[in-house]
Formats: sequence, C-alpha cells, structure tokens
Amino acid sequence: MQKYRLKKIIVTLFISIMFSNFLNVNFNVRAEITPPTGIILFIGDGMGFQHIELARLVEYGPNGESAILSFPYQNDIATVNIDGMTTDSAASGTAISTGVKTRNGRIAMNYNGKIELTTILEIAQDNGYATGIVATCHLTHATPAVFMAHNPSRNNYLEIAEDIFNTGLDVLLGGGSSASYLGNYISAMEINGYNYITNKTELNCSDTEPLLGLFSSSSLTPVHLKNQTNSEPSLLTMTQKAIELLNNTGKPFFLMVEGSQIDWGSHDNDPIYTALETIEFEKSVNYAKDLAENDSNLLLLVTADHETGGLTVEEYDFLTPLPLDTDNFETKKNKRLDRVGEITTSWSTGGHTSKNVILTGMGPNSERILNATHHINTFSIMRELIDGETDPFETNTTKGHVNLFVIIFLGILGVSAVIGGLSAWKHTKKSI
Repeated sequence: MQKYRLKKIIVTLFISIMFSNFLNVNFNVRAEITPPTGIILFIGDGMGFQHIELARLVEYGPNGESAILSFPYQNDIATVNIDGMTTDSAASGTAISTGVKTRNGRIAMNYNGKIELTTILEIAQDNGYATGIVATCHLTHATPAVFMAHNPSRNNYLEIAEDIFNTGLDVLLGGGSSASYLGNYISAMEINGYNYITNKTELNCSDTEPLLGLFSSSSLTPVHLKNQTNSEPSLLTMTQKAIELLNNTGKPFFLMVEGSQIDWGSHDNDPIYTALETIEFEKSVNYAKDLAENDSNLLLLVTADHETGGLTVEEYDFLTPLPLDTDNFETKKNKRLDRVGEITTSWSTGGHTSKNVILTGMGPNSERILNATHHINTFSIMRELIDGETDPFETNTTKGHVNLFVIIFLGILGVSAVIGGLSAWKHTKKSI
C-alpha cells in the first residue's frame, strides 16, 4: 500500500511538472500582433511648452484649448544626447527613430558613426507597412533624414538623398528639388514609378502612390510670408493627402509629419514666425486627432525633438478678436499677426536648450507615454505596436563610448599639467 502511494505521488508530481512546463511554454509565446490602422508621429522641431502656449493664445485665446494639450496621455521628456549635452535635431531625431542615443550630427548612426541604426520606418516596412514622410523643410534635412537615411554627418545631403531614393517610401512631401538635395534623384524616382508633383493643385488631384511632392527648391515658404496665391501646399494639406494615400493602400501605415520651421523662427527669436508655424502644426495635429477619435486602432503621437530659444510668454493684452474659420485668408493672417504683437515674449538664447519637451497622444499603446522619460521611449512605444519588441534593433551601440564631458575634463587636466610642467621647468632653469 505504501509502495502504491509512493508511485502515485511520483506520477502526480511528474504530471504536475510537465503541465507546469506546458503552461510556461504557452505563456511565454508572444501573442500575435494585430497591426494598427496606422502610426502617425508629429514632431514640432524646436517646440517647447511655451511655443504651444504662444500659439494657443493667438489662435484660441486665454480660455481656449490647443489640440496638442487635449490628448488623454501627456508627459514631458528629456532630449539630451548620449553625452548628456544639449541635442541637435540629428541626435534627438535619431533617438526617436531608432531608440538609441547618439552624438550631435549623426543621422541614424551610433555615437562614433560606425553602426547604422535600423529606424522605426524601416522596421515598419519590414512588417508590411506603407510609409510616408511630410515636412516643411527640404527632405534631406536632419529630422526627416533620420527616418530614411544613415550618415555620420547631417550635412552630407547628397549621400542622404541617395539613401532616401533607396528607401522606397510610398509618400514623400516637402521641399528639396534643388540638385543640392533630392534634385539628382527625381528622374530616377519617376522611372521607379513615382508620380512627381510640384504644387498644391497637383497635390489635390493626386490619388495614387508612390508620390513624390517637392514644392520648393529648398524649404517651403514660412507661413507668415505666404499669400493666398502661393502655389505651395500647407502642412495641413500635405498631412491630409499623405494620410489619405497611405490609408488607401489597404496596409497599416507609418507617417512622420514635421513642423520644421518652428525651430527656425525660434532661432531668430521671432515670435511671429514661431507662432504661425506652431499654429499650422497644431492644425495638422487637430486634423489627425479627429481621425484618431473615430478610429481606436490609430496611434497618434505628438512630440518635439528639442526646445529652441528658451521662449517665455510673459503677458498679453488682446484688442484683436480671434481668427475665425469663416475669415478669408488675409483676414485670418492679419488677426494672427496683430495678436502676436499683443503678447510680450522673451528669449534666453538663439540656440537649442535642454528643456524637457512634450510627448502626448492617443490610441493603442499610448498609455505607455506616462512612463516615458526620454525620446528613446517614443521609439519603444511605436516598435512595440509594430512587432511586439521595445528595444533598439541593434545591440552594443555604445561600446567604447566615453562621455564627452569626461574627455573635455581630461583634456583640461592634460593642458594644466603641461602648463604646470613648463612653468616648473622655467623656474628650475632660472635657478640654475
């Protein structure tokens, strides 16, 4: 009887272990990823919280709400580069697009420019996504480039252009038709099937992809300098068309939209330039937000690569009424210009700062925004939705990295030691 009980216990224990292992195997198998309708990433270049406030006051008044500030999840995140220093658009954009911190000037490459980093756009393509880029700068500029190209220097526009040509996006809209940028590749892209267009009338009539729209030889005309007869499309119009075409592919899609010139207005410490670019960016975000509210499977993220200018909105006294949707082009523009003049602003620098910037959004996986601390987490949120992974595609990207602060400090010590040695040698020589 005791032997029978012992056998029963052994058999029961064996079955329990096997069943436990079976459960573990099943629980460790990754669930099938359901592709989202799409992922739309908005980047306001140079846009800090005070830039959003400036645009809100001009467009909606003290009691109005910006679409950028109306999402269910919002956080402020760090932008510093791998050395903990103030970033440029290349380094911060690379952190967003690859999940890897790098040094300023690198385009989707690691700190020493030796490892090409797989971008979120490339990961999306590998998983069957349609892809698009929209910007108001030339498309070889740093922020759009970090999603499509790999180069140790952001200034190598022609090499970046070659990478863009080889990436094979479905929709490309922005500036850069000059031979200094994408110009040399336009005819080759047409041979590869791209519909090439150069003005807003052609954009409005476009209904097929792949589409290449280059509306200026360099970057697009700033919003505050446009008139009603300008042939360039607005950021909003480009965003609408890009979403339409990508959605029509029947595939999940990834789209990055950059408000490029918020940064340039801030470098100039120009509140008019800055405010009107931010307003146009906000209008584009608002359009996408309306779509996301009607499609729970659309991930929408809004952020900035860094803050520019150290902007502070100090006080305001409005005499000019709010711009209305029913106003014509000139009336709306003049109201905005007057209202900017009724706001007192100050700037602390003509360059970038290390201020935290916004990360906000809605849709699947957007709750992870609340745990984000840096742009590398923006990448993780997007990648997890695409293939279930959160880490950068490459490993050991920081191997051999020495913090630039340490290098500078050691350099100062070395120079001090040399100066001290020379001084001692001179003193000894005099004594002899």
